[in-house]
Amino acid sequence: MSAFSYGEWEFQFRSDSKPREVVVEVTTKCNYGCIHCFRNLMFEEVLGEMDDRTFNNVIKNIAELHIEKVVFSGWGEPLTHPKVIEYIKLVKDLGIYVAINTNGSLLDSRINELLSTGIDEIIVSVDSVETDVYKSIRVGGLLGDVLKGILKVNDLRKGSYKPDLTMWFTINAMNLNDIPKVPSFARSLGFRKIVFSHIIPLSRKHEKDLAIYIDTELIDNLSKAFDEISKEVLSIGGYVIIPKHKPMVERSCPFINNKAVFIRWDGCVTPCINYAHNWRNSFYEVERVIKAVKFGNINEESLIDLWRKKEYVSFRFKTTFFTQPSCLDCHLSHYCSYTSSNMQDCWGNSPTCAHCPYSHNIAMCPL
Repeated sequence: MSAFSYGEWEFQFRSDSKPREVVVEVTTKCNYGCIHCFRNLMFEEVLGEMDDRTFNNVIKNIAELHIEKVVFSGWGEPLTHPKVIEYIKLVKDLGIYVAINTNGSLLDSRINELLSTGIDEIIVSVDSVETDVYKSIRVGGLLGDVLKGILKVNDLRKGSYKPDLTMWFTINAMNLNDIPKVPSFARSLGFRKIVFSHIIPLSRKHEKDLAIYIDTELIDNLSKAFDEISKEVLSIGGYVIIPKHKPMVERSCPFINNKAVFIRWDGCVTPCINYAHNWRNSFYEVERVIKAVKFGNINEESLIDLWRKKEYVSFRFKTTFFTQPSCLDCHLSHYCSYTSSNMQDCWGNSPTCAHCPYSHNIAMCPL
């Protein structure tokens, strides 16, 4: 596709355009049952693991396109995949920056082989600094097991900062009181970066019970806590990312901004983690059905051909400039049928990102 029209305008698509980052989902299986996990409300899908044929096509394409960064992440726990270490090594051998997003439960048993790959960054989801609270949120997991693995990473790094350690903290009503304790906790474990994100609730009840962003008093408390911890983290040379608490006029898509694509375990190429699978959620008391947005499969077409498909180029254009309504702050959202799914909006976009919490930086993307 070389050119396309939008209204009275005609745009020229750059011939040298290509993806810069790739998120590889090696599995949708997980050893945890977290209360906020998208997998809890997946529908019309089966869980699975990436096979060698699919990964070989992934590695071939990222090598040909000189991809700059690959993140092993997605809707499952990457370290449960039996060949994930081998896959990471193959990517690192290409000289690419590689990160992995993990719940940390298997770090203790797999850290030696993981570090042998030369991996650049390990992102660990730790949603509480208290054992009991952690156990209630990350069902099936134990904070002690995660800490053991992180301490082992530090021991094996021997004072080095490679791989970098990033702590991911998903905020909810259960762990709100933990937030002031996070900087010292993270510092003691060698994390140099902390990312906070609001939860994306799975139902109205879930939102009422767990979401902070809908409660004015809780938001005020959270804002004060963030002010204090930001000063604390920055004073010691760390890095902290905090979410917004309400929709903004300005919107931006982290996947679009980073020229990133998401490759599912079955080879399907999707625009982001949010639209990778069929699932349901609730945001600002509006329950929505999210259907997977797929532009093709890496086993059938090259990544560059998929990237340059008319439908994908049009999607990226409309999301880059957000020529889409904003459902999250629309006074008609509770009565509008368009906002109940991502398939169409009132401006005629199909699919649409009109109600994406990631675009408002309320929820943070794992890139």
